Amino acid sequence: MNEVTESGEETPDETNTANAAGEEASQVESDGEHASPLPEVEQAVHAVRGSLITLGFVNFDAGHVENATTGALVAEERRHRFRRDVYVGIRDTEQRKEFLGRIVEGPFHSPHEISADSAMSRVTVLHPERTHFRPSYYVHGTVEVLGEILDGGAVVPTPTRPRPYSEIYIFPADRLREMLGITGTFYIGHLMGYESVAVHAEVGSKNFLPRNLGIFGTVGAGKSNTTQVVVEEALDAGWAVAVVDVEGEYVRMEEPTADPHLRTILEQRYGIQPAGITDLRVYVPASGTSDAASPIRFKVPIAEVDPEVISSILEFSEPQSRMFDRAIAAARAAGRQQAGAQGSGRLGVLGQAQGRQQGARPFNLQTLIDGLLTDQAGRCQLLGQLQSPEAVAAHFLRNKLIGLGRSGVLDWNATSAVPELPVDQLLVGGRLSVLDVSETPDRSRNIAISYLLGALFERVIETDVGARMPNGQIRPRVLMVIEEVHTFVSRQSASKMRAVLDQLQIISRRGRKRWMGLALVSQQPAHVPDELFELANTRFIHQLKSSTNLAPVKQTTGGVHDALWGTVPSLGPGQCLLTGAIFRNPMFIQVRPARSRRLLIN
Repeated sequence: MNEVTESGEETPDETNTANAAGEEASQVESDGEHASPLPEVEQAVHAVRGSLITLGFVNFDAGHVENATTGALVAEERRHRFRRDVYVGIRDTEQRKEFLGRIVEGPFHSPHEISADSAMSRVTVLHPERTHFRPSYYVHGTVEVLGEILDGGAVVPTPTRPRPYSEIYIFPADRLREMLGITGTFYIGHLMGYESVAVHAEVGSKNFLPRNLGIFGTVGAGKSNTTQVVVEEALDAGWAVAVVDVEGEYVRMEEPTADPHLRTILEQRYGIQPAGITDLRVYVPASGTSDAASPIRFKVPIAEVDPEVISSILEFSEPQSRMFDRAIAAARAAGRQQAGAQGSGRLGVLGQAQGRQQGARPFNLQTLIDGLLTDQAGRCQLLGQLQSPEAVAAHFLRNKLIGLGRSGVLDWNATSAVPELPVDQLLVGGRLSVLDVSETPDRSRNIAISYLLGALFERVIETDVGARMPNGQIRPRVLMVIEEVHTFVSRQSASKMRAVLDQLQIISRRGRKRWMGLALVSQQPAHVPDELFELANTRFIHQLKSSTNLAPVKQTTGGVHDALWGTVPSLGPGQCLLTGAIFRNPMFIQVRPARSRRLLIN
């Protein structure tokens, strides 16, 4: 079970301890007379500085030095405050600058009186009960400089670094939300170690959802909970959300969460009441089953799917691919002729046929299967007389199409009474549409995903957000979630799946401008092609213990300090590294529990 638990981190001590380097609220003039009181604003500034907790001071540079980091020295009496992931301010009086930083390495410990590698220091540590002398020690570590703090409170990139002796103080938690750019209405969770600092995103920014999400993590790390939270928040913001559910986890989200532990955390820590989704529809292929209360059966019209995508997914050989293209062209021409050339075969922007009504399809899967049946003389209904090698290709192609039909996803005789997936009904603001394909073979499922992607994209392209679609509905912003995306297109099959990758890249590039976003979810990032990583600008990176899975995520995620990657394998349930264009800096967060129910998958 993917479960969100408490982070276990302590909130930094922020009591009103006087700052040792603070300035007085009044000053004495050179002639010995008291000056007039400082202006009210300056008094407030000095009062704030006087309440900050000094942590340590910037050290001299030694050894390997980076532009974005600085060393910190912390005295013995303050060492208990030095922890990783604590945000700090750095006051550089020499340059008259103030910086925002984060502790990324340490605490490391060094003795005062003797060398750390001396024989005496080793004896005191190995046999503390035999020695009367125990050296005192100080703490040191590394601070990542996140930027320079301007007078107005904004954090901007800096061309310099703090000088030695600059004071390092624990940054006030109540100022972090503004500094880190984590304000908005899309409620994600809170900063790790800072339960009072909520993490939000601005759902109305094109730098967030329409720039696509990547959600990565091993089993039990909280990946599915994060997906559920994203879905809930998008629905609250009026987005239409479609989820391709490969495990049948999200089919009961109309119910509030049933986990008593999560309910307690939701109510007591986050102030949120458990609640189900008010508008949920679950669709299941004709031959599948679902744990949903009222699943809706559906099928996909093969005439609406790009033939190149089908060839890629079914891994046709070159002769089979050529044969399939000829069969499609012949079936389409025959269908148009039979329909009186009513325009049912118009091609959309992704290359597949466009026809909104089920009865308008020029052909179906059964048409292809029947049309490729060859007689003893080598003739078939669709293509006429075939040479011997062509007849062999037609035979194997037909068998593959029959196997595709048995999945119950496509339109053939066995599914004649099943309606097509009603794409327009998925485009309703605040509605969650779940495609439960947990019992569907991968290839058939992937064809359904490709169809849905293309069909949603066609609607998005032809109608602006807020305008009325041809069916009279208002077009909402759209988010499509693809669970276990590496089973849709993998690194190993990328070279053979160019049509699928091209489809995703077109939708990502053109859909972003039109408020259509993708959420790509995977527990095996090592199997995800580099092309898909490039699509995911905002990333929720949960625990990844395997270096094989961590490496591609690290290589394709920019702006993250190397020291932070060392924490990813040890993250707890629900904790993740969050990075994206809408956030000023990567950060570790604790994702809130989902309000709605998710079925447990054993």
